[in-house]
Amino acid sequence: MSKTTVDKRDWSVPWKNPLVIIWFSILIVVLFVNFFMVSMAITTNPGLVIDDFYEKGKNMDKTLAAQKRMEEMGWQLNVDFPDLKEGKAEHVTLAVLDKEGEALHVDTAMLYYYRPSDRKLDGEKPFTSTGAKGEFEATFSLNTKGKWDLIIEVTQGDLVYNIGRSIMVQDPE
Repeated sequence: MSKTTVDKRDWSVPWKNPLVIIWFSILIVVLFVNFFMVSMAITTNPGLVIDDFYEKGKNMDKTLAAQKRMEEMGWQLNVDFPDLKEGKAEHVTLAVLDKEGEALHVDTAMLYYYRPSDRKLDGEKPFTSTGAKGEFEATFSLNTKGKWDLIIEVTQGDLVYNIGRSIMVQDPE
C-alpha cells in the first residue's frame, strides 16, 4: 500500500506563491537601493566642473608640448612633505635642482592645492626663499580630511616647471 499525498494548495492566487513573493521583494529592494544611490549622488557631490572645457581641450597640444619641454629641461623638485593632519599647520621645504643635481635659481615657487570633491576649498600658497640658492619653504594647513591634489610650480623667466601629487589628509590625533 503506497500512500500518495495529493497537493491541495491553491496556486491560482499569485500572492500565495512564495516565488512571486520572493521576486517582488527583490524588485522592491533593488528599486530602493537605486533611489537611495541617485539621491545621495545628487545631494552630496557637486562634481568637478571645468568652466572652459572646450578651450582646454583645444589647447591639449600646447599642454603636451609644455610637458615634453619640462622633461627636456630635466629639473628636479625635491619636496619634503610631512604627513598632513586635519587643521594642523605643517612646514614644507622645496629644493630646485638642475639636470646635474646642482641648486638652481628660480624666480617663484607656488603650491596649489585642490579638493576634488569641493572646489570652494581650492587655494594656493607661495613658497618663500630660505636665502640659499634653489631652496624654498612654506607653512600651510588643510582643514578638511580626505584626498587632496597638490601641484608645485616653479618659474624662471618664461620657463615653467611643475609636478603634481595626490595626498590624504588624516584625522588629527
